[in-house]
Amino acid sequence: MLALMLMLALGQNPGQTPTPAWSATTREAAATDANKKALAEGRPLTITGEVVDVSCYTQMGKRGEAHKKCGAMCVLSGEPVGIVTADNTLYLLMPEQHHPRRDGKANLAKEYAEKMGTTVTVSGMATERGGVRTLFLEAPLH
Repeated sequence: MLALMLMLALGQNPGQTPTPAWSATTREAAATDANKKALAEGRPLTITGEVVDVSCYTQMGKRGEAHKKCGAMCVLSGEPVGIVTADNTLYLLMPEQHHPRRDGKANLAKEYAEKMGTTVTVSGMATERGGVRTLFLEAPLH
């Protein structure tokens, strides 16, 4: 009953997927008022688009079926992964959990290398700084 009341208070319908939010480690890493203000500007967002490796996409426009193998290799070698939406907006994908990300224990590479060139729908916390759109996703921890 308490969970139902909490969901309704948060504007969620019963059975609905919970809205993404910043993790405890991310909130803890916001050490200054400026950091906390920046986090407060983030918003939950769900997007649909093609998985790309950001390096080849921004450098040469590479994407699609013909670039799956190269893109997967780039992402597995440490290049960032992104999603290009139908209106050609690029979102950089990052693990949301701050401390595990910082410590090399949260990574999106393997999961998204396997999805390279395909269309996916993902939900996370979105930010925009200096014209860079980033979607922070809960990442597998290792």
